[in-house]
Amino acid sequence: MPSTATADTIVIERRELKEIIREVLREELARFAMTPEENWEIEEGSPLWENLIAIKQELREGKVRLLTHKEVFGNDEPGV
Repeated sequence: MPSTATADTIVIERRELKEIIREVLREELARFAMTPEENWEIEEGSPLWENLIAIKQELREGKVRLLTHKEVFGNDEPGV
């Protein structure tokens, strides 16, 4: 008889999800910043490559706006 597996489902508010995503991004960016590699490449055609090309185009068109610390991290103090 085949066995089946089910995943547990949780309900999370959008605000809580944003906090979790921000925390994970901070951890990953900190880990990346500590990497001693000086040269790294982005594979042409990868999702990251395509996003960077889109950002470059938006910069040329004047559509990019820098966010405040509070908008990015949800608080007024850097490092908190």
